[in-house]
Amino acid sequence: MQNTTIKLLPLKEAKPFIETWHYSKKVPTGKNIFFGWFYFDTLYAVADYGIGVNSYQAKFLQKITKKPVSNSNFLELKRLCRTEPKNENLYLTQFLSLCHKELKKMGYKYVVSFSDPEQNHNGGIYKAANFKHLGKTNPEIHVIDENGIKRHRKYPYRYSQRKNISIQEARKILKLTRIKTCPKDRWFIEI
Repeated sequence: MQNTTIKLLPLKEAKPFIETWHYSKKVPTGKNIFFGWFYFDTLYAVADYGIGVNSYQAKFLQKITKKPVSNSNFLELKRLCRTEPKNENLYLTQFLSLCHKELKKMGYKYVVSFSDPEQNHNGGIYKAANFKHLGKTNPEIHVIDENGIKRHRKYPYRYSQRKNISIQEARKILKLTRIKTCPKDRWFIEI
């Protein structure tokens, strides 16, 4: 598309954008490859690819897709966000296609991503971008604090490690209640 460019972004540029425009308000830790999509000179969208939290994901994807997926040739699309209001002439599917072309040049062959129904994300963007739906994940156990704010399941674990107490004790001290999340939809594409 005319007047648009894609480029790799450093963390210092991607982080404030993701913290502003992605529903999670967080940049994942670990390996991240950030792409920015610029309309004229204004950053319109960011995609964050990297290693996901599940270290067995490549083996699982290889098993269900029958493709040679390995930790060295696949990435997870961990964040995708754009500014508001939406520009009706800029399609995130086009941005994903441009990102995938760049990733392919870097030696990657596969991308997995997840849509979260708890965030009203039904995966429509992935369907439109030719990802294949590979079923749902298992529900996860997270925790909520006394104010009803959802926290990651590792929150009480990390606290228990610092204080040398059990996770149950940590949950009690932190006033956390365990909850089960909805399964997420898994999406996969060969690039």
